[in-house]
Amino acid sequence: MGLRARMDDDLFNPIRGEGVMPHKPETDKPKPELPKNGPILARVQDTRPRHLDGGRTVLRPSLPYDDKSHMMSCFLDLYIGAKYAPAPSLPGCVCHATVIYGTVSLTAEGHNYQLLERDALRFKADQPYHFENLSSGTGRLLLEYQYLQDPA
Repeated sequence: MGLRARMDDDLFNPIRGEGVMPHKPETDKPKPELPKNGPILARVQDTRPRHLDGGRTVLRPSLPYDDKSHMMSCFLDLYIGAKYAPAPSLPGCVCHATVIYGTVSLTAEGHNYQLLERDALRFKADQPYHFENLSSGTGRLLLEYQYLQDPA
């Protein structure tokens, strides 16, 4: 069974008892059939964000899990003082975090990094990690998760 089936085609809620992606898209409308080949367009109006940390952290799905690349992505908005510390993902999962704007502290693999606009860091997401906004405004990141082992 592929990750898409395991997550019930939902990218943004934790699955209890498993260290899977801390997010899955919450939607109450049917998912469109994904094309087997060709481009996939993800529009913001077709996604539903998840608000955490008292509304100071917002996760918004971007591209759904792809069986060929074993990747999926989401946007992470951290408002002033916000923090985000998801549960570790499946074994072999790697996160590619790129700061779109703002300054964000990222602690991963036992190291603390201060990331500025357009900085990127790849790290093991199957271990504890967390983000904290250091900006006087919103920090926004693109998080791309790649499963190096088949998550089935």
